[in-house]
Amino acid sequence: MQDAWFPIPLTLRAYLRQMALSLPWWSLLVALEGAQVMVGDASRGYVLPMFHYFIWAAFNWYAWVPLTPVVLAIARAYPLTRDHWAQRIVFPHMAACVVLVGVHAAMRGTAGWLYTFRYELHAPLMDLIFEAIEKEGMWSVLAYSGIVGVVAFLRLREEVRQRELRQAQLEARLASAELEMLRMQIHPHFLFNTLQAAITLVQEDPQAAEDVLLRLSELLRISLDEMGTAEVPLARELEFLDLYVGIQGKRFGDRLTVEIHADEATLGERVPPLLLQPLVENAIRHGIGKHRGDDTIEVYARLDKGGLELEVWNGNSVVEEEGEALLRRGVGLQNTRARLEHLYGPGARLVFRSNGKRGAVARIHIPTRTRQVVAGPESLGARR
Repeated sequence: MQDAWFPIPLTLRAYLRQMALSLPWWSLLVALEGAQVMVGDASRGYVLPMFHYFIWAAFNWYAWVPLTPVVLAIARAYPLTRDHWAQRIVFPHMAACVVLVGVHAAMRGTAGWLYTFRYELHAPLMDLIFEAIEKEGMWSVLAYSGIVGVVAFLRLREEVRQRELRQAQLEARLASAELEMLRMQIHPHFLFNTLQAAITLVQEDPQAAEDVLLRLSELLRISLDEMGTAEVPLARELEFLDLYVGIQGKRFGDRLTVEIHADEATLGERVPPLLLQPLVENAIRHGIGKHRGDDTIEVYARLDKGGLELEVWNGNSVVEEEGEALLRRGVGLQNTRARLEHLYGPGARLVFRSNGKRGAVARIHIPTRTRQVVAGPESLGARR
């Protein structure tokens, strides 16, 4: 992990930039120390000119301005990680800290020595250096440790961020793989049921069986075209549904009527492929497939309540279960619900309920914030 604040290797440009960026922080310490010493002297009735306090504070802390990039480079090259923190504290950090404390004392003592030429009694250079080690050595150790600690914290934060990012990417890949698995479960399920319908018609009505197989081939072509696509325009989904309804129409004849009512504004809305087909198939199987007489299935699509509302109404089904127990029946309903949750989160809903003594309603809600709109064809009217 590298960044602009302390890259490896340390270039001259980066060194100067880090010096400039560290200057305000050391200036803050200069101001705090100068003010503290001045207030302490004032409380004892011993006050020197104000600039004197801040000049000595500057000698104490500004020596760290050119040293800061060096400490940053060492901290980056030898980070305090969980596996190596103990040995790296001893080497190189303890050794580097001793050296830099000595360099800081030499710089501070030299600056003070030059300063005393004009404003105070001239003090020996070595006395000022040893005085800096004695008085400022502990603060220098804390300064070095603070810089290393900041680098370690930033590194840890970056590692946590990278770990969270990798975890999110892994979860997204797992969700995508699970979603694709759900789609692959739908295809053989749908294919098996359609082939069963064709086999039933082979001897009774060969021409109808041929038409079913032709429609099935078109359905498979569309399905292959959409392979790997998480969403398709609703108009495309309705085309797919129309082919499926045509297959079932050959099987049940005039007994089955399917009407599709889609507002024009909904046709460009994106939905998962093969979203409506399992619901219509479920309505046919539990309606006209089990009971005598005619049956009408109505499909509605409209924008309402902050999202896309899709409904499949069936007038001849008898719902014997309610709620979660009903949604757990069969591959189609379970997979439809799981795909909605994977793609749109908890805001998406699949509700299945009875419509009186006879009839059932399946309602899907896809929230607005997760949908994308594409151009769609003209409005679809009622279909058979």
